[in-house]
Amino acid sequence: MFNAGFAREIITPVRGIPLCGYFNPRPNTGVLDDLFVRTVIFKQDGVTAGVVVFDLCLISTDIIDRIKVGLKVAGMNFGDNLIFCPTHTHTGPYIYDMFSTKADAEYLELLTEQAIRTIRLAYASLAPAELLTGSVKDNPLAFNRRYWMNNGQVVTNPGKLNPDIVKSEGIVDTEIGVLAIRQDGRISAILANIVNHTDTIGGNLVSADWPSRMERAIQNSIGYDVPVLTLIGCSGNINHFDVSTKKDQSSYAEACRIGTGYAGIVTGLLKKLKKMPVKKLQITSTKMTIPFRIISASEVKQAQATLIRIGNAAASNEMTSEGLSSGDGAVAKFFAEQLIEYKKDCSGKSRQFTLFSLKFDDNLALTTLPGEPFTEIGLEIKKRSPFKKTWPVTLAMGYCGYIALPECFGRGGYETLPVVIGGPAEDSADRLIEATLKNLK
Repeated sequence: MFNAGFAREIITPVRGIPLCGYFNPRPNTGVLDDLFVRTVIFKQDGVTAGVVVFDLCLISTDIIDRIKVGLKVAGMNFGDNLIFCPTHTHTGPYIYDMFSTKADAEYLELLTEQAIRTIRLAYASLAPAELLTGSVKDNPLAFNRRYWMNNGQVVTNPGKLNPDIVKSEGIVDTEIGVLAIRQDGRISAILANIVNHTDTIGGNLVSADWPSRMERAIQNSIGYDVPVLTLIGCSGNINHFDVSTKKDQSSYAEACRIGTGYAGIVTGLLKKLKKMPVKKLQITSTKMTIPFRIISASEVKQAQATLIRIGNAAASNEMTSEGLSSGDGAVAKFFAEQLIEYKKDCSGKSRQFTLFSLKFDDNLALTTLPGEPFTEIGLEIKKRSPFKKTWPVTLAMGYCGYIALPECFGRGGYETLPVVIGGPAEDSADRLIEATLKNLK
């Protein structure tokens, strides 16, 4: 018999805790909407697995380890069978020290406790369930954010109606996948796999961004508070900015617009979902080492020259996702400082991550990728996967930075620049694809 259970708890930070997502400190000044941790647990024939989704920008291996330890203390020994991932909201708190900002220790304790609580409650609420699945290739709200310019270089977020834009560098994975859990004749939870960045608001107010607004709109449409877990697909080079219009797309209203738009697609799919019998629930995992880049002495010398040229440029609002396209002033200073620090702390070293696949017979696989892979990586995995449907879940099980395609290095755009929390080696995309496909066998 196949069983499922769900729980969620609030993880909204108190006023003043800084928000993660940009490179400059942003102490929060209030709340637009609450942040949650949501957990769904599956169980069949003695196998227990699940997905834990946080309304956070990132999740760390340290927090995951803390949660697993807490679960073992509580007598729950299936922590290694859980996918941990964030929705990537850029208006949620830091969960580890980054750049000039430190994570709040009390908040990390709250986060860990609430995650453990949801897992325990979800497990306690296990009940017979059936799964319904479907997908549609329709994502009108996502755009490749890297553009070839007239000067032959690539710029990320070059600005609205920029006359120097030639064309986008790449494509968008437009598939939206939905996995619905039905219990006692009604939909009791929804998992939605969507390729887009979660960065529509900016500013200093706490928000779960468009996934929260999507959940609310779906609930309003269905007529009750069905929980919705957003699984972010490969969107390292994707966001919601349409450069062909001059419309302002950085506001809470934009989060509502996008959330409502995705809710319409998801609720439309609910009417077309097909029952997916599950004979075997299976979990496979593997460890993957992702090296940092190797920084040369000439690159350090160039960064030092940049710092001399820039002088004492002050940090400003240029450090937002849009402002980074300027590439000068505070932006150039930041990336030059990061390269020098990266050379000292990261260059030549490596990190290890767990790649995790949750498999429902040969019908569907949820497969994790650390960091922010470019959309083409997800498309290649889907194309070569042995499953009828494969949904990459990114930023999962830890963070390694942007995973760009090898050919993108040297073209431009800030995703390929080394920063201390990111900067995986140039061959990481190909290695990640092959390791994921091996884990899917």
